[in-house]
Amino acid sequence: MAVGAHGVAAQDDVLEVDPDEPIAVEISGAKLDILLQTGASDRLTLHPQTVERLAIKPAAFFGKVSAKIGGVKVLTGRNRPMTFTIEGMRHKARVIWFEGVTGGTGDGSIGPWAIPRDRVAIRLGGTATTPHIFPLYGSISNAGYTAASHDGGGMGVLFAVEHKGPYPIATAAAGAAIARAYIGVATDEVWDEAIALGIERPVRLVRLGRPLVIGPFSFDAIAVRVRDRRDGLGAGDKLPEPPSPDDDPSEIIVTAPDNKGPQPIYTLKIGRTALAQCSMLEYVKSAKEIRLSC
Repeated sequence: MAVGAHGVAAQDDVLEVDPDEPIAVEISGAKLDILLQTGASDRLTLHPQTVERLAIKPAAFFGKVSAKIGGVKVLTGRNRPMTFTIEGMRHKARVIWFEGVTGGTGDGSIGPWAIPRDRVAIRLGGTATTPHIFPLYGSISNAGYTAASHDGGGMGVLFAVEHKGPYPIATAAAGAAIARAYIGVATDEVWDEAIALGIERPVRLVRLGRPLVIGPFSFDAIAVRVRDRRDGLGAGDKLPEPPSPDDDPSEIIVTAPDNKGPQPIYTLKIGRTALAQCSMLEYVKSAKEIRLSC
């Protein structure tokens, strides 16, 4: 969804927020409650009902956008350049919305890259203060993320304050790689999780034989996107299954490579349950750093 760029504000320009309190946005005199989102698209995205209420029309030219995951279009939307305020700061950018998305609470969502401050500091409520610094990647058109390596390879890592589930969520490809490297076994527990922009997909609980450690976090179980190849988050290898009493160790199985489907995406989303031990999560754009106090 590359529909424009965003200038970085001065280095001493800080916005400190509570993740459970809405970001105050005002458009055309209307005060909106916008959810802070750090694990998906950062651009200011309004719910369709908010757009209808404010009678916002798409731009006459270049008024269309699309959301793609791994090169697969999952949503079609509209956009319009607008001048508005974010926490009292006047700002001009493209506002987007998507068709067929019911929207959650409030009027929409926004992430750190789209907030016109150099540093966005998020209070997490924990007491730990040991600093952990990660490189910041991404942009206003996707999300702020970092990179991590583990015994099974590498992946992108998102710290998602909006995700309140009990387990971190891995894409199908990342989950399969982690399961292979950490003696993981898929369970029968399956449920739906929001992956982005109101889209939900099923995930499966995978228990690990040894802990996956990323920075200050240690996980003995992860939720893994069920492999369906509908998009890049669902593309990848199969998860290891628990052994069956009927398994024959002498059986020979011949398989052919299967390269069909979208390009797999390797990411892990760490949510509020793990972040609860931390006191602060900061996105510092000028330094290109994510800073955790945990």
